[in-house]
Amino acid sequence: MTAPTDPAPTAVPAPAPERRRGPDRRGEDRRKQQVPVAVERRSGLDRRALPDRRAMEGKTAGSYDLDAETMEFILAVNQFKAATGKPFPTWSEILQIVRSLGYTRPPR
Repeated sequence: MTAPTDPAPTAVPAPAPERRRGPDRRGEDRRKQQVPVAVERRSGLDRRALPDRRAMEGKTAGSYDLDAETMEFILAVNQFKAATGKPFPTWSEILQIVRSLGYTRPPR
C-alpha cells in the first residue's frame, strides 16, 4: 500500500474578531471629586507650599558624626579604590589598607 500523494486539507483558523470597534470604555471619570493631585487629601494643604521636612533636620538620612580615625579609614579606602579601579576591595585588600594606616595586632 502506498501513501496518498494528496495531503489532507488542513483547517485554516478563523480570523480573530475585531475588538476595537466596540463601545469606547474611556467615557466617564470614576473620581467622585475633582481634587488637584498636588493637594494633600487628608489635610487639604498644598504639599508644594510646605517646607521640606528633611531640610529642617539639617542632616540627610543616615548621616552621623564620624570621628577622625573613621574618616581617615574611609579616605584610605577611597584612595585605594581610585588607585586600583576596583569598586569593592577584598578583605585581604582591606587588611592591607588597615596595616598601611599603622594598625598592628596587639600581642596575645
